[in-house]
Amino acid sequence: MIAILFGLLMSITHLFNENLLTKFKKYETHLISLSAGISLTYLFLNLFPEFSRGVSKDNEFVFISILIGFAVFHLIEKYIYKNASNDKKLEELAIEDSTISFIYHFIIGIIMVSFFNQGLYEGILFFIPATFYTGVNTLPVDMTKSKIIKIVISFSTLLGVLFATFIFPELSDITYLTLLGFIIGALSFTVTRHSIPFGEKGKPLFFTLGVILYSLIIILIKF
Repeated sequence: MIAILFGLLMSITHLFNENLLTKFKKYETHLISLSAGISLTYLFLNLFPEFSRGVSKDNEFVFISILIGFAVFHLIEKYIYKNASNDKKLEELAIEDSTISFIYHFIIGIIMVSFFNQGLYEGILFFIPATFYTGVNTLPVDMTKSKIIKIVISFSTLLGVLFATFIFPELSDITYLTLLGFIIGALSFTVTRHSIPFGEKGKPLFFTLGVILYSLIIILIKF
């Protein structure tokens, strides 16, 4: 049940992320760089090993889910850039993008339950980078201006948690690995494409700080 509490916390962060970024606009680049360091570290030290441990010769095909997650978010970004400047209504485009955001965070909620079922520390280790990344709003989607849709999207993580807790509590290994692979692919794209300091952009010091601190946390907890 503790996953529900953390799912609610992440949803609230999602709901108010624009206000938080506005309030801390001066430090937005610092937060994005720090988030990138934390997320990349978690990907390499925890998510990839977790995925690999679950793969056997009988289910090697689930590796394609990582490619799908990466490719889907790449195509979403290209779709946004190509359609934002034509005659298509921007609000319609934003609604389509918000649907992708809903699916992503719904899956995050499902995976969060799986990690909390493994243990409190495993759940928190997942919760921190997932929430941090949602908080700095670096997903390549253009949110709709509809307040109702924003609220629904914001609470998609909690809905995913509730779904995995009460409706579909027993995930098969294949389903779990497929969803986990999709999240790995999506995060791999968004972290490398939008958050890692490029050229003169970003704050390399904060990126490095995120890598070092989260590496130490993971090593102390898991090893």
